[in-house]
This record gives sequence, C-alpha cells and structure tokens, in this order.
Amino acid sequence: MKSFQEFLIPLAGLSAGEHRYEFVIGDAFFAHLSYAEIEKGDLKVDLLLDKRDNMIKLNFLFEGTVEVMCDRCADNFNLALEGENSLYLKYGDHYLEESEDVIVLPADQHQFDISQLLYEYIVLLLPLRKVHPEDEDGNSLCNPEVIAKLNSMSVSESVDPRWEALRKLKNDE
Repeated sequence: MKSFQEFLIPLAGLSAGEHRYEFVIGDAFFAHLSYAEIEKGDLKVDLLLDKRDNMIKLNFLFEGTVEVMCDRCADNFNLALEGENSLYLKYGDHYLEESEDVIVLPADQHQFDISQLLYEYIVLLLPLRKVHPEDEDGNSLCNPEVIAKLNSMSVSESVDPRWEALRKLKNDE
C-alpha cells in the first residue's frame, strides 16, 4: 500500500510527552486500497502519541460509519463503528513486528506510516456477521424481496430417513 502523506507520523525531533493527532478517514482512503473489503466510510480517528526515551505508545480511538454489504440480503448499509487500539513502538537494530501490538523500529527511522495500521484496525472493528439493524418496532431493515425469496427457498422440515435410522440404532443401545 502506498503511504498517504497525512498518515506519516514524524518521529525525529518529536519532544518527549503526549502529542495529539486527528485524522478523518473517508472514501478516498478506502479507494486508495486495491484489496479493501470496505469501499466507503466516514470515520474520525483520534491518536494520542506518548513519546518516552525508549518507546512510543500510540493509542487510537475510532468513531464513525463504514458502508458494508449485509450478510443476509446482500444490500449495502452504513454500519456504526467505535473502538480503541494501542500500539507500542520500540527502537532496535532493524524493523521487527514482535507481536500484534509491539513493533521494533530501526533507530534511524524518522517517520512512521500508520495508514496500513488504520485500515487493519478498522477491519478488526467489523463484526463477524454484518446484517441490517432492526427498526424501532423490531423489524429487519433488510431488503424485503430478498428475505421473501430466502423464506420461500427454506429447506423443508422432513428428516432424511438415513439419519432417522441412525438415531433409532443409537436409541436401541
């Protein structure tokens, strides 16, 4: 992924202590990614960077919406996202991802690109099952035509006779 200039965090010359950054992630961010599961979104990211002598702590706060495809009816809808992630940057001889939340940077690295991290954190905020929310009456907001078609195609309640024979054998024991 190519880096965006606005997502490059300067490390050289940064004084010790806390620094705040704010980013707005929109459709252009996701369009820049050729493999993105998400194509549209409107998110605000607050980054609190705490620089110390031997490490830097990055704390990301996400809030906004992304457009995703419903797993039930395949229509797109806006899904609200909110979450937090932390990352620790340590200095060493060469670049190394020690764990999912610790990265070792070469001591001579002057900036750090967070664009890939932002995308990964956003994807991690997505629920496993993405379905339209319900309205205030408890009715699904999914496409009614698709739901009707799915209901008409549902499998009948009849049980395969082979399973019934196996169940009978099990009960005889």
